[in-house]
Amino acid sequence: MMHPEQSTMTPEETRSMFAAHGLKTTHQRLEIFSELTAASDHPCAETVWRRVRKRVPTISLDTVYRTLAVLREHGLAARVPMDGDMARFDGDTSPHHHLACECCGRIDDLPISEFDPAVLQESVARWGRVRDAQVVIRGICRHCLESGALEHGRDNVCAESHTGAASHAR
Repeated sequence: MMHPEQSTMTPEETRSMFAAHGLKTTHQRLEIFSELTAASDHPCAETVWRRVRKRVPTISLDTVYRTLAVLREHGLAARVPMDGDMARFDGDTSPHHHLACECCGRIDDLPISEFDPAVLQESVARWGRVRDAQVVIRGICRHCLESGALEHGRDNVCAESHTGAASHAR
C-alpha cells in the first residue's frame, strides 16, 4: 500500500517495490509513478502525460494510460471516483476519502479518521467482501465560494483547471 511518506521514494526503492510486485521497471514507468506520487492535485492521465512529457518528450499518452492501469492493478495507484468521463488518479493508496469541488475540479484528501471505520466494517461484514471503498464528498470549495466563481458562470472543470486548483489548495 502506498502511503504519503513513500512519495519521496528513491528510484532504487521504487525499482525494488516494482520488482516485489512483479513489474518491469522502465524509465517511463518510473517517471509516471514519480509524478503521480508527488502530485497533490489528483491529476487526470492527460495532466500526468503533460508533466512527464517535459522530462520525457517521447512518452505517449497511451503509455501513461496503460501504466496507470498497471499501477492500479498492483495497488500502487488509485482511481478517484468522479462524475463524468475524466478519471482522476491518486498516488496515495492509504485509506482516505476525498473532497471534490464541482466548480474548479479541486480534489483534497480527507483522512479516514473523519469516519468511524468500526461501524463501516461491521456493516460491510454483513454485506459481503469489499475490494475497495472510497467516499467522495462533492460541493464547492472555499476558494470558489470566496472568488465568486459561481456568479461568473464558471461551473465545472476542464483538464487545465485541475492544475490551477492545486494552487489554491490548503
